[in-house]
Amino acid sequence: MGARRCRVQFARARVIGMGAWRKFVGILDQFRVRVTGIIRGRAIVVAGLFVLVAPGFAYAQSSTLQFKQTRNESQPQLLTAAEIADLGDPFFNLLLKDKADKVTLTDVQNAIQPNAANRHLFVVSERIVQTVKAGSRRAVLTFDGTNGGESLKGNVMLSLSFGPNGFPEDSEIEAWGWDDQRGRYNYYKLDSAGSSTDAMIWKFRGSSEKADLQTPSERAGTCLRCHVVGAPIMKELFFPWNNWHAGVGGSFVADYLDRNSPNPDKWPAANTRPFQRLSTADKLETDFLIPTFKRFNSSRLNAALKRDDGNAAPSISSTGRMTVLEGSRLLRPLFQTTEINLISSRNTSGIHPFGSAADFVPELDMQIPSSFFLNTQLIAGGGTGGLGGLKLTDANAFSTFAKLSQQENKELVEKFKLLLNGVRGDTHFGWFVPEAGFVENDLIDQALQLGVITPHFLAAVLAVDLEAPVFSVKRAELLKFVPDQFEFIPVGAGVDPVTVPRDTTKDFLTQAVVSRINEANPAPGSSADEFRQLLTSADAVAELQKRITNYVKRVQTALESAGADKRKDELERLYSVLVERRLLMEAHPVLQNLDETDGQLLFPLPSGG
Repeated sequence: MGARRCRVQFARARVIGMGAWRKFVGILDQFRVRVTGIIRGRAIVVAGLFVLVAPGFAYAQSSTLQFKQTRNESQPQLLTAAEIADLGDPFFNLLLKDKADKVTLTDVQNAIQPNAANRHLFVVSERIVQTVKAGSRRAVLTFDGTNGGESLKGNVMLSLSFGPNGFPEDSEIEAWGWDDQRGRYNYYKLDSAGSSTDAMIWKFRGSSEKADLQTPSERAGTCLRCHVVGAPIMKELFFPWNNWHAGVGGSFVADYLDRNSPNPDKWPAANTRPFQRLSTADKLETDFLIPTFKRFNSSRLNAALKRDDGNAAPSISSTGRMTVLEGSRLLRPLFQTTEINLISSRNTSGIHPFGSAADFVPELDMQIPSSFFLNTQLIAGGGTGGLGGLKLTDANAFSTFAKLSQQENKELVEKFKLLLNGVRGDTHFGWFVPEAGFVENDLIDQALQLGVITPHFLAAVLAVDLEAPVFSVKRAELLKFVPDQFEFIPVGAGVDPVTVPRDTTKDFLTQAVVSRINEANPAPGSSADEFRQLLTSADAVAELQKRITNYVKRVQTALESAGADKRKDELERLYSVLVERRLLMEAHPVLQNLDETDGQLLFPLPSGG
């Protein structure tokens, strides 16, 4: 395969007439590709190129990226000169600009970062806890340092699969690069699509631009099928990582992939060169992804603000006001679940299908994550993601008492007839559930810190359907009251917005939303009516704090003070919510794509029997 790809390809093609031939030569000439002739009327010989064949046409790959592919099932197409000129991320600049003929993993990595000490390997799989030498795992390759004047940390990542023996040199590779000038991610893929000779070819697969506006049908067959808002994906962003090689704080260690581990039955891959740089999920989270998410959201927020012509910075009026031009789009994640992460208990379930009988210790506790109960990132702030939030830290109180034993958890798995990998069982770390997505929470927090939304407005939204931090129908229907354009008074740099005294006369967004609700004249007791009452209250933050206090007290009483029967009832109620959220994600027209196991191995789901 490698030898075949490092030479000019002589591929059979359909005989084409002279008119079509001249058109083809003209297209190639746009890219300064020299055509040397036709062999026996069947093959196209192009100097310095790979020749790839699709039905009725021949595709040529040179050292410069030439192709795009809009959907998985579509044929590659030639990029225009303007489209190529619009690519400026480090992955393109270091590889695809003049080395697109590099298609082996070694050559690709050397082009991006020749210093192997500045490469990092992370591993994820729903079968990560299974040590048998079979199947595949998914790897994420990241880079730091610089090369060719390009900063690499958080700006380039690769994703590809490997088996027990390691990475095939001719691997299919998915890649993205961050284009800082244009404020977007560009996505690329290396595979043999469009080639009748099985030759590998790089294609541009799209960008994050306007990704959040895509419909499910528009996403089909594209990278945005899973990259919902256009950002990279780490479904389990936070500790303890059911499906990642980690090790910190009691998280799972895939020692069969670690050349330095005492495991005598390692995968042969562990002793290959790439695994010298094996790293852990916490490093991917904190060193690479969280910073790049924050940068992405800063770009998104700035893009939603009004600017004067030719001015890169958002404009400020003579009265000190800034203007949002896409309010509904910007604030949609506050009302509707557009993206999720997955979170679990910090403690093991003891009943993973790939585990052993000794893992189950009936009396061991499993702590229920606080973000199951509330959107703690926005309400309490802090945490690994470092959001400011509203600083209502009582939202974290659930972590002090909300727990169940492995035995209680096992009984719930049996009661709800849950299957994982076709058998009764649970994930390695139990209580695995969708939570509010960090990328979208960070966007809203940046809006809060800038003053686009006030603490009062944020608290009013979060107080509606408080106990449903994701997939809330009640909050979702309130988005229609948010105007696209509104003004706000920016909060000074370094000033915590929760410390700024509320001035109702300058909370222009709240005024506009209340006016729109009044025009709709909602029924008493409806979500819109509740939202209006919160917005017109003296202090929505205080009201949110009151609701949190009552919520914590109610759950704690049921679990600790009301007797065994009440505790059992409450655990069953909570577990039914857990199962419902899994099913809501699996049924969501977009988010269901995040389960790449067809409902078999990501979540324990009801068997129906």
